[in-house]
Amino acid sequence: MKSFKIVNGINKLIMERFEKYIQEVEKNTTCEQFLEETHQIVSQIKHNKEIMEEWKLYKALSNLKRFIIYKLLEHKPMCTCALARVFSVSDGSITHHLKILEEANLIKGLKEGYFTKYYTKSNMIKQLT
Repeated sequence: MKSFKIVNGINKLIMERFEKYIQEVEKNTTCEQFLEETHQIVSQIKHNKEIMEEWKLYKALSNLKRFIIYKLLEHKPMCTCALARVFSVSDGSITHHLKILEEANLIKGLKEGYFTKYYTKSNMIKQLT
């Protein structure tokens, strides 16, 4: 739900800016002035921590393999080697995808002896209780 509020906030900001642009154009504002103000808005978005965290989430799940990995981990915690076998790829390839999912705070790896098992955040809570 929080994601929708942020996206709606961005959309509202963009629409307000566009409406302002239309009004300014009618007052003979230059295209360069509009672009400068728009670049400032984009800069504000890029420096907003909440928005950047949300972007990491979308980035992490935008890749089909990562999305499938996440869905598999929702069903059952798995180690890197098991995921590599599922996709018929190297452990290194899976590790790369797991790292991106971890950076987005979607999963967490817990060391269990020699192996690291990966859990979704919701599964980890179930596992610990």
